[in-house]
Amino acid sequence: MVDLPVRRIMTLVSLADTTSFRRTAEALKLSQPAVSAHIRDLEAYYGVPLVQRTTRRVAMTAEGLALAARARRAFEELEMASQDLRDLAAVHRGRVVLACIPPMMTSLIPTAVQRLGADYPAIEIEIRDVLSAQVEQLVERGDADIGIGPQPRSRGLSFKHLLRDPFVAAVPADHALASRKSVDVGELTKYPLVMTTIDANARLIVDQALQRSRRPVKPRFELVHNFSVGRLVAVGLGVTIVPRMAIASLGADGISIVEIRSPRIFRDIGVMARPKYRASPSVRALMTVLHHIVATATRR
Repeated sequence: MVDLPVRRIMTLVSLADTTSFRRTAEALKLSQPAVSAHIRDLEAYYGVPLVQRTTRRVAMTAEGLALAARARRAFEELEMASQDLRDLAAVHRGRVVLACIPPMMTSLIPTAVQRLGADYPAIEIEIRDVLSAQVEQLVERGDADIGIGPQPRSRGLSFKHLLRDPFVAAVPADHALASRKSVDVGELTKYPLVMTTIDANARLIVDQALQRSRRPVKPRFELVHNFSVGRLVAVGLGVTIVPRMAIASLGADGISIVEIRSPRIFRDIGVMARPKYRASPSVRALMTVLHHIVATATRR
């Protein structure tokens, strides 16, 4: 391997940028005689003049400019390679605090955490599964690095779309609508509704859809947890409308899922963060895994 005078080449690059021996000396924390010595050494090494010296200014020769330009690109590549290695090391020893709404725990988050852990076993991951409003609060306060959930109400958070989650109907297995492939919302509102409480994001979206279709309905039961909703539906006390990703949280026994044909109801799920938040290498690795899982599922 060629034994290049790297330190002296760095001096040449700085001199090309500053066109001043004094400013180069200040930037590199060298004396001006040391800067001059570096340039003389380089000219002796390559056998060509690199700098034209006058009493008033410093001008690079064509050879000096060419060497400085190529050396600058090489140093930039080296810095990027060094940063990549630092990022990789940071991923291996990083920590991620993730807030998400409970439906994300049915498949997406467990799969992502499993894959991330397989690639980076030393990463510490803390998961906080809470309602969407609490996800926003945790991210805004900095108690969570990122949040996974629906479009935030707060304008103080950024939002990057991950997927679209359509709503479906869940009815008792022996219900008149259970054998149908799809239903209209108007058909569902003819039966008692079992819903989550009004502070849940999914409930707000359903209420808005019912109001737009001029079919506002007061639920027969309002409950905090989807599992509780599912149990009442299973025993025939009503029907419900839930996001597809929340089906598993209802409990499958005694329930049939029917597509909603009209109007289509859906919510967008994405990654929320503080606007000026700079994601750590570990968080970026998790987001890469999440996007890969969603992209793979979409292609199926």
